[in-house]
Amino acid sequence: MDEYKILADVYDILNPKEEIFGQKPFFKKLIKEYSVLRCLDCACGTGWHLSMFHDMGLTGFGSDISPDMLALAKKNLEGKYIVLKVEDFRTLENSWGDNFDMVTCLTTSLPHMLTDEDVIKALVSMYGRLSNGGILVITNGITDFLLDTKPKFIPARVLADEAFYFITEYPDEKEFTFNILYVKKGDSSMEHKFTSITYNAMRKSVLERCFAKVPFKNVAYYGDYDFSEYSKEKSNKLIVIAQK
Repeated sequence: MDEYKILADVYDILNPKEEIFGQKPFFKKLIKEYSVLRCLDCACGTGWHLSMFHDMGLTGFGSDISPDMLALAKKNLEGKYIVLKVEDFRTLENSWGDNFDMVTCLTTSLPHMLTDEDVIKALVSMYGRLSNGGILVITNGITDFLLDTKPKFIPARVLADEAFYFITEYPDEKEFTFNILYVKKGDSSMEHKFTSITYNAMRKSVLERCFAKVPFKNVAYYGDYDFSEYSKEKSNKLIVIAQK
């Protein structure tokens, strides 16, 4: 994806290792409850979730559609034996023949699929890579609350000398756009990076409609990593755990 080619070298500022590792209690509970030993992160980005899973004792595998993100993942995972492959998560069977106890699609990756057809194709692909009883974990920052309140300007991350900003657009009920601006202060100038990403306006109802077409069982929706109940009026995260 071209937008990640533009942002790849600064992506870890937006989604830093420290915040990802803060999700460890959430995944620790899942790993214990579902006896997870092998995990595929099918939108692994720069690899920090895989690093965390490795440290938690899992055998991890990763793929991503962006070669630029995978190149950074290889650097971040240096010294850890984790197989990485370039792959679209709609066609995981092309790269992964084995089954896994857990498949993850994290950090608002699934909403890149703009139609029900592609969402369902992705879910079918992920389902096919799970062992019986295994779980799919999806985490999205797109929620009913976001789509109902329609903020125009979101200070995504502001540090001393650099910052990310989201300027959002809501053209219709099915899609919306994140315009992403990265600014870094230099000695005598300002560095800028800018890209736009169009996402599926993925409300809970969209996920429910698509999951109904795939034979998962025990599909549960949460509003945060503390397993709190998802609220259309309040939740800033939409997390799905579905079992095969």
